[in-house]
Amino acid sequence: MIRFWFKLFYAVKFAGIGVFMPYMVIYFIRKDLTNAQVGYLMSLITLAGMIVQPVWGIVSDKFNVTRLLITIGCWVTSVLVFAFTLNDRFEYLLVIVILSSIVNAPVHSNLVALALSHLENRGKQEEFGKFRLWGSIGFIVATAIAGGLFFEDNLEIAVYIYCGSLVVLGLISLQLPDRRISTEVQWADGFKLLVHNRRLRLFLLGVVCLGITVGIGDQYLVVYMNELNATAWIIGSTVAVTAMPEIPLMHYAETFIRKWGLRMTYIVGISALPLRWFLNTLVTDANIALPIQALHGIGLSALLTVGVIYIDNILPKTLRASGQAIYSTSLYGLGPSIGLFIAGLLMSSGSTKTLWIMCLFISVIGCIIVNRAMQIDDEQTIASDKI
Repeated sequence: MIRFWFKLFYAVKFAGIGVFMPYMVIYFIRKDLTNAQVGYLMSLITLAGMIVQPVWGIVSDKFNVTRLLITIGCWVTSVLVFAFTLNDRFEYLLVIVILSSIVNAPVHSNLVALALSHLENRGKQEEFGKFRLWGSIGFIVATAIAGGLFFEDNLEIAVYIYCGSLVVLGLISLQLPDRRISTEVQWADGFKLLVHNRRLRLFLLGVVCLGITVGIGDQYLVVYMNELNATAWIIGSTVAVTAMPEIPLMHYAETFIRKWGLRMTYIVGISALPLRWFLNTLVTDANIALPIQALHGIGLSALLTVGVIYIDNILPKTLRASGQAIYSTSLYGLGPSIGLFIAGLLMSSGSTKTLWIMCLFISVIGCIIVNRAMQIDDEQTIASDKI
């Protein structure tokens, strides 16, 4: 029954994200904000979360409040997101974005920590992908519906649905098993992870590069399809297509890892991202652009399952939430905050083609750095155990 609650949480969580998050840029633009202001807001969503997420990780590990942070984060975020519908002024939206990002920051990494802890207790850590794939299922269903219903005139309804999903998630979180850490965790332990682990530092640098492109792709895909004069149903279908490969790939992630190892599985997966950006620079037909976006799901399946397991393997279990917070911060915090800030500036005087060219070069660099990090010998790769 516990597995059911984890799967349901992921399904509802990403269904809510799928209804609203791909349309946030359009939502803010329709509030008559400038492209630069939209860029600031989108970068702050990730930047604010990035700053506090490592702190939330240490709080979770030190005080054993992993599940509590998830519950509170979901419910408070719901209230703050609802406030989007009450304000159109940039200054107010700025404050709301910062606050909602701060309180929502611990939800994802703490959920991962709970799931990994539950699976490890049963010797099935590599089955994490079978939990996470339900998030992809929820996302696909939600985006397929949302594209046709909300894109034209009803984005406000999407906000209400997203808020409702967060309330439901808070209730579901009460059914999840909490984790208990017997070893005392110090405030500085989480930050020492980066100081004592060279491979981790290099790996996260590559992940930040990939995160820059993922953040831009997530938020500007709808804008790109709109430039190609795609209909509402094609836009909704395109967003759904980005997640479709995640379902089979996450389901069989355990098989791939056992056969090829973590490094090869991870590198092959993330290599789909540069290919996606390259093809986006060439395609000007919405019908052709639609299937190309499936490459996104290949890359994300590696980042969100194999990467999570890899980080968990090279760090102390007592700092599980902190490790996942650092990984999540790099992928969905620092990387996207940089990317979306730059994207806002570039979009003020250009089209999304400029963004895809930038994403192509940065993602290639990211893949090279990650591959190098994962090739480093195991000497002192778990030096953080000495903390």
